[in-house]
Amino acid sequence: MPRTDTGAGDGGRAVSDLIGFILVFALVVSVVAIISIAGLSTLESARDAEQTDNAERAFEVLSDNVDDVVERGAPSRATEISLNDNAVSLGEETNIEIRDPDNGAGDPSFLINRTFKIRPVIYDAGDTELVYIMGAVFRDERRGGTVLDSWSPVLEPGRTHIPVVNTKSATGGTQSVQSSTVLVRAVSNQRVLEVANESASFDDVWINVTSPRRDLWFRMLDAESALDCSTVGAQTVECQLTYIPERIYVVDHRLAVSLDI
Repeated sequence: MPRTDTGAGDGGRAVSDLIGFILVFALVVSVVAIISIAGLSTLESARDAEQTDNAERAFEVLSDNVDDVVERGAPSRATEISLNDNAVSLGEETNIEIRDPDNGAGDPSFLINRTFKIRPVIYDAGDTELVYIMGAVFRDERRGGTVLDSWSPVLEPGRTHIPVVNTKSATGGTQSVQSSTVLVRAVSNQRVLEVANESASFDDVWINVTSPRRDLWFRMLDAESALDCSTVGAQTVECQLTYIPERIYVVDHRLAVSLDI
């Protein structure tokens, strides 16, 4: 008697094909999803890095603009910085101390204890901060930091010139801006020049800094051959001049800084 085909085999193959299609489709969707998520994360990381690099270049321009006010006598300068929802603020005060604790041969009011309270300009991008202070620019990150631009005193026996870029809040209070762009404006308020008595003997001159970025300050100052630096505690760097200056100038450049949208 001839064998009758019931179609069961075709049905089994159809079910197998359907299951196979579903598995392949699920695999394709999973791969696309993984690639999309990874690619999006990579794109976001690249975007954030580019934004920070742009801000870094803007801070170098900010440093040049402040130099125009401090060194070249411009009344004011403004620098535009793109934020892209990051923030710029005037940070907590950094203490800069310049002193000769025992200059008995000179004017006792000069360099016994000169302490300046400086407000840094800080760009906060979460894991990375860019900091302008005293003519220097730092890039401060969780894994470490970099000195992008150094403070430049003149440290020579015949002429010691210590410029203090004394940035203060123009409003007298805390300033912080989180927007698309910010205009950082520095206005010259006053320049105070202290000159040591020529008959004085300054044989123990120190430049000390107290800052949460102690390690960056130490790296920058210790690179000066005329300074012998060490760290004290969590926030302080102490640096002693390695020579006896014939003449010393301390110039206090007082700048009012405002952050405008």
